[in-house]
Amino acid sequence: MSRASGILAQPEHSLGRLLDSAKLQGGLSRSGRRSWKLAPPLGFYMTLRTRLLASLIACAALVAPHSAQAEATAAEISAAKNAFESALVAEGEQRWADAGLKLREAIAVKDTPGLRFHLAHCETELGHLLEASFEYDRALELLRRGAKAPDVQKLLGPARAELMQRLPRLGLEIPADAPAVRASIDGLPYPPSELALGVPLNPGPHEVRVQATGRQTFERALNLKEGQRLALPVALPLTAPAEQPGESVSAAPPPVNPPRPAPPPPAPSSSSSKVYLMIGESVLTAAGLGIGIGYAVARGAATERIESAQGLIDSAAPGNAQPCDPSDAELSGACSDLDAAIQDHDRAARISRIGFVTAGVGAAALLTTWLVFPSQRAQAAGFSIQPMAGLGRLGVFGRF
Repeated sequence: MSRASGILAQPEHSLGRLLDSAKLQGGLSRSGRRSWKLAPPLGFYMTLRTRLLASLIACAALVAPHSAQAEATAAEISAAKNAFESALVAEGEQRWADAGLKLREAIAVKDTPGLRFHLAHCETELGHLLEASFEYDRALELLRRGAKAPDVQKLLGPARAELMQRLPRLGLEIPADAPAVRASIDGLPYPPSELALGVPLNPGPHEVRVQATGRQTFERALNLKEGQRLALPVALPLTAPAEQPGESVSAAPPPVNPPRPAPPPPAPSSSSSKVYLMIGESVLTAAGLGIGIGYAVARGAATERIESAQGLIDSAAPGNAQPCDPSDAELSGACSDLDAAIQDHDRAARISRIGFVTAGVGAAALLTTWLVFPSQRAQAAGFSIQPMAGLGRLGVFGRF
């Protein structure tokens, strides 16, 4: 049996042990970069042997069964082993981008805290501090879920704390009275509440843009350094009103004209006057006609009373020329009724006559107003009728 087969047959080794060995043997500096020193040939061979053993242990960790993950196929295990071995070679040659790519291929088969820790180291070397913090957080989450990697757990805390010290943070001081604020960094939107607390960013150039309703846009280009904590004040002045064409900013204000007196109320039109006059005449005609008819009916009732009283008197004193003599007590009541009926008849006849005369006057006036009074339509058409009175003649004069 070969040496590699013997290692794969041993119990599962955590990838954290590989990383711990790589960190100790490789001599990682505080900044995360490997610092290779000259060593005697024997030491060089021992280091190479240690790295080879670490690679085999990591491969064994990849192919070992895991209860929380579906068992990978033989082809996937082989691909993951090759990806991890290629990642170690790339790390040794400081090709961090290639190493990160291979580590992600291995993670796709089996996600472990050690692989995440290793990937965070590659991102750090590339200057992607924000992405490295995400990988550290993922490794920490895997440990919290029960993944066994004691060596990684021992190294994760200090490495993550060191990275957070190097990670820049940018905060924006946005005016509280700015309505509907929209802020973005490098084209990515951020809520104003998060920007007020400060957001972690990678070192390097960044573009800040803040907009608000009715305010001028704030834009700023800045270059963040490692460990920098920047609170950037944001000025959002009010937007100036749009200047009308042909107007000058220095133009004098227009002269204030004195208030003009209010125009007199328009005189009522002749058409309105005609309508009101005809309504009054119609009411007068209707009232006179009603009074005449009503008292004509009362006159007829009084006539019947007269005939009734007269018949009673004639039947009681036939042939008497003066039946209503005051000395005759029997006919005094009938005579009184006769006198009252005669008075009511005369009064009703008089008032009825007055009512009918009034109705006739009103009707004549209504007809005259309708024919003679000029209207707007008649004036526009050149049509008018006017009464005409003269010596020995009476008529109307019209113009068509």
